[in-house]
Amino acid sequence: MGERRTSRIERILHRIEDRIEDYVEEWREQDATRKAGLAAHRAELWAEAAEREKLLGEAITDEESRRVSLEEITKEHRVVFVVHSEEVARTLETFADERDLLARVIPGRGGYGGDTGIKGSWLVFEPPEQPERPRQG
Repeated sequence: MGERRTSRIERILHRIEDRIEDYVEEWREQDATRKAGLAAHRAELWAEAAEREKLLGEAITDEESRRVSLEEITKEHRVVFVVHSEEVARTLETFADERDLLARVIPGRGGYGGDTGIKGSWLVFEPPEQPERPRQG
């Protein structure tokens, strides 16, 4: 009877182990699929970034061939490109709609992207000056 009981317990334990192994195998497959998807998305983002960098490089090269610095180009055209979140984009659009004026640029700490020369700055806006109304009274 002792052997029979042991074999019954062993069978139950083996079934539990089989279920755990099945679960672990299924989880590993799902994890591998998720990681492959993330890797593909990451590769897509890097490809997009590389394309943008290439286009920027071409634009700078074209401008450098005219011996004009990026600073001079942005001053001439009165435009700069700013990388920001969607939330900040809405804020900038609100400032533009309200005709707010860029009052100051405060350099951020450190750089972004290693030795690429990319830095961040705080843009400080002020509402446009309202002409003073003559006081009545």
